[in-house]
Amino acid sequence: MKFYKLLVQQNLICLALFIFILLFCMLQYPGGSRFDNGATHYLFFENFISHLGKQTTSSGLDNSFGAILFKIGIYVISFSFALLFLGQPPLFKNHVISYRFSILSSSLALCSALAFIGIGYYSADPSTIYIHLIFVKISFYLFFISSISQTVALKLNPFFPKKHFLCYLIFSIVLLLYNLLIEFGPKPNSDLFSLVLQVSGQKTIAVFFFFNFIFQGIGILSLLKSQRAWQPPSS
Repeated sequence: MKFYKLLVQQNLICLALFIFILLFCMLQYPGGSRFDNGATHYLFFENFISHLGKQTTSSGLDNSFGAILFKIGIYVISFSFALLFLGQPPLFKNHVISYRFSILSSSLALCSALAFIGIGYYSADPSTIYIHLIFVKISFYLFFISSISQTVALKLNPFFPKKHFLCYLIFSIVLLLYNLLIEFGPKPNSDLFSLVLQVSGQKTIAVFFFFNFIFQGIGILSLLKSQRAWQPPSS
């Protein structure tokens, strides 16, 4: 399990790096949103995270440097999670059904990570926004099914403390609500309230995403450090 420990550690580092890149890009964002072209900075409740990857802001200002950094951040975090989930299933081998759910979760999460690369490659600029949104939905929908599978795997596996299951369950519920919001909620370009609602929902799921995987990562490292023995797969 030393190899998986390294995978968890690299993921925590990449998460921290990604958060730093997002904050930096927000601070240097030239400004402009759909309903406030005169803004001179990033509007937390009116600018989506993906706006950081736009070459040109809604007000026509150049954001090339921030867009490059944002793409790098997306690629790094996507590759990091792909590695993390590829190495995850052996952690669940002490329970056959849990192991199968973990394989399902990891497979879907890997596909979601690949789709997440598409979110970065196809920016939210007008020329590629529709392809961008397709990858957003593919990535988030796949990751929701993955998170449900992972929640079940954690619930069934006796190795993991209950707090891991509960944290993943809460994250899965919030992710479901966000998917419902982007699918059936008001369109962000219809009015200011709808925009703020959609942006707030995105920021909320981002916070839960970061918290969940930082919590899971630190918890797994603690479990591995305790050197509790894995049992062979049950029949």
